[in-house]
Amino acid sequence: MNTGLISTRYATALLDYAIERGEQDKVYEAVKMLSQMFWEVPRFGEALHNPILSPAEKKKLILTASGGEVSEAWDRFIDLLLENNRIEKLHYIALRFQDLYRDKNHILSATLTTAVDTDKSVYERLKSIIAKQTGGTVEMTQAVDPSIVGGFILQIGDNRWDASVASQLRRIKNELKEINN
Repeated sequence: MNTGLISTRYATALLDYAIERGEQDKVYEAVKMLSQMFWEVPRFGEALHNPILSPAEKKKLILTASGGEVSEAWDRFIDLLLENNRIEKLHYIALRFQDLYRDKNHILSATLTTAVDTDKSVYERLKSIIAKQTGGTVEMTQAVDPSIVGGFILQIGDNRWDASVASQLRRIKNELKEINN
């Protein structure tokens, strides 16, 4: 069975169960923290695959990475994954759960990439504009990438607006190449 199908089934079951228990928001926050841990500490995923660690130790790691005090739905779900030997799919399940939760709650995920750190007021204003334009809630993250030189790249869902200096320079370079050919 493929990872996408497995992660979707488990994520859907978790969302349904959390909604049934009224714990969906708490589970979502725990899953977001866990996903962040997978990205920021690559060895975290390796630790979960380590056969030397007992299921209890793996569970403790997961719960700690999820913020410590978690809902009963999330706690039971981790038990289910450990019991069914699906813990290696946890990162994919967490990502899929976030997608399902955002879809159900009409939350847009956006990323603003700039060459230098953006002032908090600019960040908040842009977030507010996006929310107003889309009529939904926006969860926005910020990334700093000096290679874009200046300007910004804004990604909202599957849409991407590249107003970076680096992309403008590439476009000019390509136009000059075409003229010289």
